[in-house]
Amino acid sequence: MNGVEIDTFAARLHKFADWGLARNDGETLADKLVLRDRDQDDRRVCLECKHFAGHRAGSSRCGNWQAAGVAIHSRDAQLPADLVIQLQRCDGFNAHPTSTPQGTDDEHPHH
Repeated sequence: MNGVEIDTFAARLHKFADWGLARNDGETLADKLVLRDRDQDDRRVCLECKHFAGHRAGSSRCGNWQAAGVAIHSRDAQLPADLVIQLQRCDGFNAHPTSTPQGTDDEHPHH
């Protein structure tokens, strides 16, 4: 990993821990997202979305449930834990400002 990837990995790992993901699960997911970013894959995980709400397993909700197509009624907008960390394309996705990498080392000037 280059410097930006390492910084992004660390920030994601910290954020995943805040959301209650076990360290091993957080590292696995952060690794998966590094590869996704390198491949310019357009899939995302719910944890990267500004509409994701909740902490800990069983309390996750989609705040944009209609556009995402995850529920018919607001009360049914809870998300299964497996879905929250699954790479997917979602019509309701809107990137959380801290979820995207800031480029690569090659894009930054070297001194």
